[in-house]
Amino acid sequence: MRWPAPKVWAWIGLVMAVTVIIQWKWSQGRLESERSGVLAKQRAVVAELGPRWFPLRDRIERWTVDLAKEPASDVVETEILKAWSFRDKPGIYLRLDADQATSAEAIRKAANDSLRDGFTACLFTAENKNQLSGKECKRTRDCAFGEICNELDRCAPPAQPYNLRVAYRSLRILSEDWVKEAQDASGELRLRALTSFFEDAVRDDIPIAVDLLARAQYLAVVLDETPPNFQVPAGVSKSEALRAVPHASRVGIWRLSDNKLVLRVRRSPEVELKMAGAQLDERVVNAQQRQALSCALANAVRDAMGDTQAGVVPPAP
Repeated sequence: MRWPAPKVWAWIGLVMAVTVIIQWKWSQGRLESERSGVLAKQRAVVAELGPRWFPLRDRIERWTVDLAKEPASDVVETEILKAWSFRDKPGIYLRLDADQATSAEAIRKAANDSLRDGFTACLFTAENKNQLSGKECKRTRDCAFGEICNELDRCAPPAQPYNLRVAYRSLRILSEDWVKEAQDASGELRLRALTSFFEDAVRDDIPIAVDLLARAQYLAVVLDETPPNFQVPAGVSKSEALRAVPHASRVGIWRLSDNKLVLRVRRSPEVELKMAGAQLDERVVNAQQRQALSCALANAVRDAMGDTQAGVVPPAP
């Protein structure tokens, strides 16, 4: 059997190289076309929703940074609070460590740890469905109509007050960070994932987020201060560990209709849990301690507002 001449091999190699180059050029062209398409859609969404979301976001972040600065004197607008009972109205909620609220970028990143907890349960009176009762989810598309995939990765109707963490997640496609990720995506799979996230957000999450933000009447922010010599135990986050020990917290509440600060207090509640029966796991005890301290903080806020029923446990039916 005779092997092809070297000139034939050279031609075969040249054809293969040209084929590869053409294929790469075609693939890159398609990738750039898809990138341009999704970025054009993103700019259209920003043009429509940006004027409604960006000013509110900037106000929230500015107020939060101001609250995190050196502690200021209490502000309690008693007459306003008597005439405007915000506790049963729709609003926005954010809870962070005080040292996380140093800038807008830091707040957006730290908001991923914001959770509704004993503070919201003991201060606000809106009727909410159990946020853990629904099925597990990864995106709102997995849920029934009228439900969202909440911060606990469960399907449930949106709870009040609306956790800003969910708003940041839903409206992330409007951010410069998302645009940069789309511009830097070098592979088709990565760009496809970003495009899918964009389409899910526009179809499922953004309409709900925009409605909740538009109906919100107040912003409530809680900033937890780190006590001296605080140590984070192994296996838990700093925020989780901090909220299980007595510490000072700053609470600010703003009325969104006129940007009025109606309440600003700093309190250091303490609680004593009395255990009965079998010894509980340490993680369970810490969880109970977190919820009890958060509820005590809410009762301290109610007391500052002049609520004579703060901390009163209603009799069993």
